[in-house]
Amino acid sequence: MTRRLNALRLTWILALSACMAHTSAQSLLDALNEEVADPTLPVTATFKDTRIVNVQSNETPGAGVLHFVIAHRFGTLSSGAYDLWGLDNAQMRMAFDYGISDRLSVGVARNTYQKTYEANVKARVVRQTTGPQAFPLSVTWYSVAMANGLRVPDEALPHPFSRRLSYVHQAVVARKMSDAWSLALVPSFVHRNVVLTNDDPHDLWLLGIGGRYKLGPRFSLNGEYHHFLSNPYDDTFSPSLSLGVDIETGGHVFQLHVTNARGMFERSFLAEPAGSWANGDVYFGFNLSRVFTVKS
Repeated sequence: MTRRLNALRLTWILALSACMAHTSAQSLLDALNEEVADPTLPVTATFKDTRIVNVQSNETPGAGVLHFVIAHRFGTLSSGAYDLWGLDNAQMRMAFDYGISDRLSVGVARNTYQKTYEANVKARVVRQTTGPQAFPLSVTWYSVAMANGLRVPDEALPHPFSRRLSYVHQAVVARKMSDAWSLALVPSFVHRNVVLTNDDPHDLWLLGIGGRYKLGPRFSLNGEYHHFLSNPYDDTFSPSLSLGVDIETGGHVFQLHVTNARGMFERSFLAEPAGSWANGDVYFGFNLSRVFTVKS
């Protein structure tokens, strides 16, 4: 009789243990299924830096990160051997952008070309994500105010500070198509407080397209083109077209490029006449960026 009771007890213990193990395994499986069912994550590294070549990309510095860029733009390649194909004539731009959060940054810059000062703000409105709740695009807003710092001759007309100002607003609509391909559409609005002639418009609308093709873990080909949505200039006006490569070396990103735009700030490469690629009036330049973690 005792043996029969012990056997019955053992049977109940084994059954209860099996039931508990099944329940535990099922709970764990359910938890894993919930994690797999909702792996919605933001897409990263659509572009390697905050600019494609000249124009803004959808990327911003991370929270507490200072993004420092020093850029050079040399003279035209068509200037010949006497000017070492433009290397004797250089313009420089120095910029600081700081990430207030992962979605918002502010920045300042100074250009030797037209002695221009910049102040900008950049915000990630929407981020591309993956997963069942994926969103297919990134949308980033960029606004910059620029001030021409050139001295005015004494005999010139009164030149208040407001006459020096211009503004550009952009929406960067980007998508990482694959691990190799990234594309961006960049509609831009340019306003200039002062224009050279009465025939020049104060307001301009443009549509830019930029892309990146990744050739390796640290190397990519980049390009961009900007087209006027209206026709404020005649057929002799060359819109901005730029080609380049990005090279990542640890904490630095080198961007080497050729472009027909003389200036490195938005009003210049969007609204001012560019050189002719057909005539060799293009400029070699580079951007060198470095990031510093200011606040963890």
